[in-house]
Amino acid sequence: MQMMRKVRLLFATATGAAVLLGGAGLTATSASAAQVALAGDISGVSVSGAYIPNASSTQASFDFTLRDPLGTAGNEAQASVSAEITPATGGSRGVSLSYSPPSKGTDGSLPTSASGSGTFTINREDPSGDWTLTFRVTRGGSTSTDTFNVKVTGKQGITGASVNPDPVRLKKGKDVRVDVRATVKDATNVSATLVSDETTESYDLGTLSDEYDGTWSGHTFFSDDTTPGDWTLVVTANRGGEALRGELDFTVSAPEGGASKKTKTRVTLTVPKKVKAGKTAKVYGKVYRGSKAYKKKVVEVYFKSEDAKKYRLLGLAKSDAAGKYAKTFTGKKDGYFKVKVPGTSKTRTSWSPQKHVDVK
Repeated sequence: MQMMRKVRLLFATATGAAVLLGGAGLTATSASAAQVALAGDISGVSVSGAYIPNASSTQASFDFTLRDPLGTAGNEAQASVSAEITPATGGSRGVSLSYSPPSKGTDGSLPTSASGSGTFTINREDPSGDWTLTFRVTRGGSTSTDTFNVKVTGKQGITGASVNPDPVRLKKGKDVRVDVRATVKDATNVSATLVSDETTESYDLGTLSDEYDGTWSGHTFFSDDTTPGDWTLVVTANRGGEALRGELDFTVSAPEGGASKKTKTRVTLTVPKKVKAGKTAKVYGKVYRGSKAYKKKVVEVYFKSEDAKKYRLLGLAKSDAAGKYAKTFTGKKDGYFKVKVPGTSKTRTSWSPQKHVDVK
């Protein structure tokens, strides 16, 4: 420790300024202080919810790690932490910090790190862009400064959407796959529905799959008796408790030769939001043929983990006299469920909305 203090002192003397490697500044009252604050005291900074809200204000949150919160062996000095946030156009403002110094170990050992968190306010009039989060750590009469860049995104998080194909050309006797993609900034949940402008008909895609680059995707199948004409893709999202909505127009063309004569089917799906890893849980719902319960119908239950590109068949389930079905599963990975009602010569194929499960 003595040797390290000498190196720091020599470096400061040679350059004429107390500057540590990496370019961060150090203000010290005395080079021989028993325990000085050092640039780099703060690390592991992560920020969430940093966006310009469409209305009023929002709270962005952050976590951080403090090095040697009680000092080091032979050089004990409890550290205190403060912070401020500076918008892209300047003018720093305070943040709310949550940090309590840890205790020594039962053997008297000193902790090497401690965690803290905080929040800061972003108003709808604030600028987007690069903000600066500044930490100041004081101990042993000296103060270090660590700064971190915070990307604050702009208003309205839904920046793009597409329907493929467009137009959707229906085919007699066949189902046509329709893919949906949406680009949404900082969202925690994105859903999509395809809605006819001509009738009350709609296709609920449920929760879209997160592609982890701000892109969300999903698909469904249009039967040949789908209402032709103008349709709308409605994308809804949640961003830090703020509800977002975006719309995109597309068209559907009638099939040549008209639609086949089959009865529509429909299936609902309920999935637990969270499941403990290794524990069993149940997905369930109800099958309809026309407007009535579809009894003794075998449905296909599919699952796709978040890191997979395709669904796999999890198993089959049979509806009871009331049209209700259920399927148990073991929680292994976060992912998505869908249920298919296979078509027959008299009934149409249908799919449930996609539902997400979080496995902890």
